[in-house]
Parts: sequence; structure tokens; C-alpha cells
Amino acid sequence: MISRSRIRCTAWCLYPAALTLASALVLALCVGPLAAHAQKPAPQADSQAAQAAALKDFQQRLKAYVDLRADLTRKLKPLSPTASASELAARQESLAAALRQTRKTAKQGDLIPTPVANQLRTIVQTDLKNRSAESRQAAFSEVANATAPIINRTYPADAALPTMPPLLLAKLPMLPDNLQYRFLGRHLLLLDSDTQLILDYVSNVLPPH
Repeated sequence: MISRSRIRCTAWCLYPAALTLASALVLALCVGPLAAHAQKPAPQADSQAAQAAALKDFQQRLKAYVDLRADLTRKLKPLSPTASASELAARQESLAAALRQTRKTAKQGDLIPTPVANQLRTIVQTDLKNRSAESRQAAFSEVANATAPIINRTYPADAALPTMPPLLLAKLPMLPDNLQYRFLGRHLLLLDSDTQLILDYVSNVLPPH
């Protein structure tokens, strides 16, 4: 028969172990969610990673266009060392025609994917908000009124071709040589500066005139 004193001794001996186990369970319940929270990426980090991935995709699309353009250029008849202005213009039009034919199914968003278009719109609109009324007028007064651009069409010959405001241009993603950002109406164009072809555009970036 087990004595009461022995039972009391056994209980007191097991008590620290039970307390330790309970403490461990409490600690696990408290620390577990904290650890999971610590391992979960912050929303801001997720957003920055998504933006970086979108810009990388944008640069890859631009490179594919530049490579296509170079390939088509190599197939044209070489210019003579003393080519005249008319010969240069004819070669430019030949390249434009080849690009139109090769990209005849091109549509808005092919070169500027939606996430990048949203970034570009935000950059321009933030720049506008940070300018005074006089600065906005000076920077965008020469932008021609126009309806929605048409991809693979040349920039309107009768429309002004104002340069991009330098401070704004410095904030936009860099472009390969011979590609430019331009405004036409309320829209931000991606323009081939040699052929003057409209390659893609972001709609309604500027406020209504």
C-alpha cells in the first residue's frame, strides 16, 4: 500500500515537469505566430519585387524589338558612303515598312505591359503634382492635341514633337538607343526615333487639356 506521504512526494516531483511542459506550450503558442509573421514578406517588399520583375520584363521586350529591328536593318540594301538625304529617307521608309509588316499584329501592351504602364502613369502624374502651374504649362504646352495613337503608324508629321521634360525623363525607366518617350495628346508614346513609328503607348497619362 502506497503511503499518503509518498503520493504527495510523487505529485510534488511531477509538478515542475508539468509546469515546464505547460510553459513550453504557452511559449510555442506565443512565439509560433510571431515567427510565422516574421517569415512572411512585408507587403511593401512584395510590391517592390513585383515592380522590379515588371521592369525586367519590360526591358526584355524592348531588347526583343531592338534585336528585330537590327535583323531587319541588315536585310536592307547597304547605303553608299555618300548617301544623299533622299536615299537616307528612302532607307528609313523601307525599314519602317519592314517593321510594320513584321509587327502587323502588334497591339497596345505588347511592349509596355500593364504593370509598367501603371508605373509610368504614376511617375508622370506625381511629377505633374510636384510642379507649379507655370512649370506644368511650360513643360507640356507644346504637346499636340490628338486622339488615341495607332500602333505602327508614324508620328503625325504636322504635330509638334516636344522633348520630354528632363527631370521627368530622369525618373522614367531607361530606353535603348533610338527609342524615345513622347507625349501625343494625353498619351505617353514609345516611339522609334529613326522610323518615327509609334510602337506602343500608355493611355490618358496627362490630364485633359
